[in-house]
Amino acid sequence: MTTLRRSFVPDAPPVFPNASRIGLIVFMAVATTLFSLLLLAYGMRMREPDWQPIPHPALLWWNTGALVLASIAMQRARQITLHRAAWLVSGGVLAAVFVIGQLTAWRILSAAGQTVTVNPSNSFLYLLTGLHGLHVLGGLVAWAVTIALLRGGDPFRAQRAIALCAIYWHFLLAVWLVLLAAMWWITPGVVAAICGPLYGAAP
Repeated sequence: MTTLRRSFVPDAPPVFPNASRIGLIVFMAVATTLFSLLLLAYGMRMREPDWQPIPHPALLWWNTGALVLASIAMQRARQITLHRAAWLVSGGVLAAVFVIGQLTAWRILSAAGQTVTVNPSNSFLYLLTGLHGLHVLGGLVAWAVTIALLRGGDPFRAQRAIALCAIYWHFLLAVWLVLLAAMWWITPGVVAAICGPLYGAAP
């Protein structure tokens, strides 16, 4: 009789992968491809004789610090329960500070005559920082939704959303550090040394 009853016990429901996590990974892969293509165009554009060194506003370093702290705060919100809401809020506020700092850097450059049309390097500076800033703003929308989930008393969904926010914040920081390194230290000579004959000589 016991054996007969066990035979009618339904199987456990299948465990499906987290659709939100998969969607985030796909989005980050697409964004990585986009930034990679832009950096490739950036490196190839250096070949032209009208290329000038890209401006280096010091404020970008402070903005980088804000984004690093934002990533740390999000990781803390992901790992601990105590003061989780405070860490989550701090991560979003610091990311917002980063965006405000980027806009301020644009204003400083514009006031110094370094507008988007002055030289091709300026165009890439505004394009790369602006596109990255849009990705940060998109993350802030998800961050606001996560705060609503946390306040709504759904701990499971809130924890999952916080984990996704942390992953995305780390991605934003990694992309920004790559962009910063490219804008600060990549020169035509460096690109030629890496690409070799594929780079060619400037016409």
